[in-house]
Amino acid sequence: MQSDAATKADRVVGGLAILALVAGSVIIGTQRARYERFLYISELGAVGFRSEEWFRWGFVLVVVGIALVGWVVRDVRSRGRVLDRWRPSVSLLLSAGWFLVASQVNCTDGCPAPTMPNATVRDAVHISAAVLGFAAGAWAMLQLATATDRFMRRISAVGGVLVAGIAATGGLISLARGNTDVGSTLEYVAAALGIAWLVTLTVVHLARRAPAVDERGDAESSADRVDVV
Repeated sequence: MQSDAATKADRVVGGLAILALVAGSVIIGTQRARYERFLYISELGAVGFRSEEWFRWGFVLVVVGIALVGWVVRDVRSRGRVLDRWRPSVSLLLSAGWFLVASQVNCTDGCPAPTMPNATVRDAVHISAAVLGFAAGAWAMLQLATATDRFMRRISAVGGVLVAGIAATGGLISLARGNTDVGSTLEYVAAALGIAWLVTLTVVHLARRAPAVDERGDAESSADRVDVV
């Protein structure tokens, strides 16, 4: 009964995680649609922008979603001498924590890199937290790419390669002050893939756990009936 109750609780938490991730993404995407020019994601929450508050709370919803997914996959372990130092759920919680900092300490107009002359302490904190949040999330993907569940390994490996490659390209373009249209578009694509990965990961993990619990429950019920007879 305890296992069944725990599974039901995880399903509720998983549902809330998906709801928060989707809602946060919709809010951020809606704010992006308010501007005709291309903007990087962080720029939507820049100081003084009309989308500043909406972006902040959309970002917070995404953070909540990441943290809840971390709770759902808390029983998953990774393999490897370095990757198994801590569970993937810890990496997801660290990612959520850094992204929370980035959501509350927004950058100034243009979100200049810390090395640029017009950058402020605020910009340095925001960008550093965002980078660390992304790094922790990427590490979680790498850890889950070594999980025992084959399907989870596959979606994490493919998702990790796509997100890392696309985000790295967009980030390099941003640092080089290159084509903003391409760089910002790549950043949104990488973010969308990351959200899709989190949602898929949650659904797959909960779906894979349910049958095992049900089978144990059926076995226990059968044993009870035999004892009664």
